[in-house]
Amino acid sequence: MSTKSNKSRKYLILTFLALGQGSVYFLPYLRAVYYNPLLETLQCSNAELGSLVSFFAMGCMLLYIPGGIMSDRWNYKKCITWSLFSTSVLVASFAFVMNFTYARILYFLLAFSTTFVFWSSNLKAVRSIGDSDNQGKTYGFFYSAQGLISIVVNNIWLLTFNSFADQQLGLRVILLGNATMNLIAGLACHFMLEEPAKVSAAERANNPNAFQLKKVVDVVKNPLVWFIALMLFCAYGLYQNSFYYSNFLVNVKGMDEYWGSQFSLIRVTYMMCVASYIGGFFADKLKSTVKMFAICGTCAGVAAFAMLALMYTDINVFVLGVLSLLPSAFMLAVYGLASSLYEEFKVPLAYTGTAIGLVSIVGYTPDLFFGPLLGGFLDRQGDAGYASIFTFYGGLCVALLVLSLIALKLKNSRIRKETSSSAQ
Repeated sequence: MSTKSNKSRKYLILTFLALGQGSVYFLPYLRAVYYNPLLETLQCSNAELGSLVSFFAMGCMLLYIPGGIMSDRWNYKKCITWSLFSTSVLVASFAFVMNFTYARILYFLLAFSTTFVFWSSNLKAVRSIGDSDNQGKTYGFFYSAQGLISIVVNNIWLLTFNSFADQQLGLRVILLGNATMNLIAGLACHFMLEEPAKVSAAERANNPNAFQLKKVVDVVKNPLVWFIALMLFCAYGLYQNSFYYSNFLVNVKGMDEYWGSQFSLIRVTYMMCVASYIGGFFADKLKSTVKMFAICGTCAGVAAFAMLALMYTDINVFVLGVLSLLPSAFMLAVYGLASSLYEEFKVPLAYTGTAIGLVSIVGYTPDLFFGPLLGGFLDRQGDAGYASIFTFYGGLCVALLVLSLIALKLKNSRIRKETSSSAQ
């Protein structure tokens, strides 16, 4: 097979993986675009709606580490395909049983179909496809493809939803559409992904680069793995909850709800398409993803505090809307690159799933308590709660900058020690 054909196949497989990842997480984060319709359909409060993601996150917290270990031991192709198939069934069931009681059960079950082995297996598959010297571009393309696909699909869902006068019926139709997308993604991955090489117990024992359960402790003891987790916590926490900017623009500044939804789509899908690829490009140019984290943390912080300073002024609402996109844009530029830090910090490929599990249990903790926390600000303080939320966002940006600089210093210190030892 020619080099051009190999490259084309590589990007086609990455596209299918991106399609799968974009499809499985549609329902857990449905509130990012359909916040008010979900409130009305499920008849719940802001805090209760936020708690649904907490049920999902509780399941994820229990499954990240065992799922990461299992994805290193099991066939990651089967892990990916069967996760997509089971998610399709769960989403379809919610389309016909839309009430808050079932939603709590469903969101917990979604942790098994979207996180247990799918998350680590999918990212491990992406890492294995990319070369060691272009991990930034590989992950950048992966998340950009996910964003581009989401732009097309989510606009179709939004137009479809808006064509129904009955919001509950509109939600049912788009949920069934997403269930179909999960099924298609599962079939595509089943036929396109190559089977991973089988490793016997004897080969694993004699190969220092193969997965061995006893060496998992080395991953746990690596401080740079935990820095990845904390950096991801900051980037993901702001990006995933940035829909509160649109809620503020609609509920306080009077922006039309259609445009508020469009700004939300720009933050969670359009920006992923653009920012992830640009972030990967510059990370490879800098030859350091962690430096890119520091730069983007600084820029996101400036934008977040500018939004806080201007939120109650007479500035045009659409200008304020554009400004509100920037914190998410800079965080998305590095969110998709977090997995390339495993290569930069020299985490062995055989333990990628385990490392992803450990990182995820901390990095995605915002799903566990940010919903009730931020929703609680609004329930207790009313519209004044938005200022508390935006201040919190600014704090996440500052924390990301500090963590990135410390991780960079630790990485460089290790390099100097290794260089010194090899010279001796």
